[in-house]
Amino acid sequence: MVSFKRITLFCLLMVVTLSAKAFEITLAEQQINSMLAMSFPVKQSYQGFDVTFTDPKVTLISSTNNIALKTVIVAEQNGQKLRAIASAQGQVYFNKQQQVIEIIKPSLREFTVLDNSIAQSAAVLDSLKQAIGQQLPMIFLLDIKQINQLFPGLQPQNIVIRDNALVISL
Repeated sequence: MVSFKRITLFCLLMVVTLSAKAFEITLAEQQINSMLAMSFPVKQSYQGFDVTFTDPKVTLISSTNNIALKTVIVAEQNGQKLRAIASAQGQVYFNKQQQVIEIIKPSLREFTVLDNSIAQSAAVLDSLKQAIGQQLPMIFLLDIKQINQLFPGLQPQNIVIRDNALVISL
């Protein structure tokens, strides 16, 4: 029996077209953002802070095959909190071994503090601002294993950004 989650995923992300040579799955920005929203918030610890990432928003850049990701970041320590908006941009890449779509070679493009109640945060903020333009670790975007459940045996052959959509050729 097909699970509700699979049906929902299918309805959210599938605009399938048949070309002469391959299937293509086309995901518009809105569809990617809806899929990302299901996997957020993301929480992790970093240098003594509890960091939460929320409200992801993807922008697809066809001319460079790049993806921009903007998110709200909340860092908490000892009851004090910093809230900011950050954006990163990098290239779309399909990791065949892990079966995931990633943003590789992302660089921090923007870091804007919205509110800050963390005492003595100047050094932390300075280091974050110096990271603008610097390369960040890879960013996980989408898990292709979910698509493989709907289309068993089909492997992505190519992933490009075309007409402000992520096009996965199978």
